[in-house]
Amino acid sequence: MDPELLLAVVAAFAAFLLKTGLAFGLCVVFDWLAESPTRRFVIWLSFIYGAAAYWVWLAKGILTSGRLATTASYSSVQPQVSAVSAWQIPDSWAFPLGIALRVLAVTYLLILGYMLLAHIRKQRQLQWVLRFTTDPPADIAEAFRPLARSLHVERARLLVLSGVTSPATFGWIRPTILLPDVCLQQDSSELEDILRHELHHVRRLDFVWNAFAMLCRSLIFFHPAAWYAIRKLHFDRELACDLAVVSHSPQRRATYAESLVRFARLNLQNSNTWGMDFAASSEHLKARVRSILTASKMTPKWQICLRTACGLALLAGFIGIAPSLAVLLSYAHQQIAQPSTQDIEPSRTAIETGPRTGPRTRTKGSVASTRMNTNGAAPATDGQPAPNASTDPEIEHSAKALSAAGPQLVHRPSASGNAAPKQQTVALIDPDGSAQAGKTGQEKAEQALQQSIATAGTIYRRVSDVDRH
Repeated sequence: MDPELLLAVVAAFAAFLLKTGLAFGLCVVFDWLAESPTRRFVIWLSFIYGAAAYWVWLAKGILTSGRLATTASYSSVQPQVSAVSAWQIPDSWAFPLGIALRVLAVTYLLILGYMLLAHIRKQRQLQWVLRFTTDPPADIAEAFRPLARSLHVERARLLVLSGVTSPATFGWIRPTILLPDVCLQQDSSELEDILRHELHHVRRLDFVWNAFAMLCRSLIFFHPAAWYAIRKLHFDRELACDLAVVSHSPQRRATYAESLVRFARLNLQNSNTWGMDFAASSEHLKARVRSILTASKMTPKWQICLRTACGLALLAGFIGIAPSLAVLLSYAHQQIAQPSTQDIEPSRTAIETGPRTGPRTRTKGSVASTRMNTNGAAPATDGQPAPNASTDPEIEHSAKALSAAGPQLVHRPSASGNAAPKQQTVALIDPDGSAQAGKTGQEKAEQALQQSIATAGTIYRRVSDVDRH
């Protein structure tokens, strides 16, 4: 995987946590401002849906195009983000980061698959349970039809299932209300309140909203705010139906609260739930009973307007801030150590003061080196007198050999002493220029190429020696 893509994935995940965390804090404030459980239900439902949609949008941008879709989306606010310095991580983390992301991706897919399969299994189990249901008695069926008609949910049906400990509702194409056997011996007024509670679930389409909310929680199960939002959804959903029942018959508040406590006690013996149970969660039982027994108070209009204005101001601020929230990451590349000025100057001085090793070649080819004069004698090097070719037999012998072989490269040791690094002088000599007249142009070109290669190699070795010392 591309290291830059790895950084983009990590930055997108961090930005997702940052934005959803800010949205969660905003929903907590909205939950405090809103008094109605129905409005609180809408707030938390919007949060869980929005967080899951944002997560799917980021995943789609990564999987389809190999890059984040946030690049194009945030291009209009790039000047705001570019002013913030990016967090740098060592480039050596690229390989372990890639391994960690692959492991996390596989773990995420496994947990997501398990949660989806569990949800599907529960739905199939609900369909299987319907085989063991029976029709209610005639008097209960007659009492149920007017209630369903008054709430405009005539499509709902009522069934009796032995073994369940609490009334429950499930299904959205054909909503079904399940009654336990104990409900058949209850008072007609108590049974009416229970049926009205379940019919309010059908009217509000709570089973549909709950199914999609559970799917969204499966997608972002790693986010703690998703689990908190689901708990708030369940509480506000049940509380809204409770208050709807109590508002219809305020004189039966205590009786309705007793029925709720009774079914909650029965649920402690059996933890199986078959949908949206009447008293499935004992966690919020105390708050539900308090809300049922407490008479609702009228809120002044000015207070409602003030809360609405505060909520709208916070929402506008979040919409303005959220697009500019981003996490920028980059690799901190290792800096190559550069030599200081004090280290460069001695090397430069040694190169300038050292003997020149490059040959000086004349264009006409009669004399190819400045190290040999017209009489065949080598010039003085490093302050030493030049030997005479006529008196030195070795030089005379060498000159004759060179005359027969043509231009040659002659290596001369430097006389600078043992303290300085070893240096050599390369001289290209051609004492007999007439020997070149008989060579063809192709031979001259080959010879010039060989001489250039040899000279370049000598210069390279000389520069390497200087740099090494």
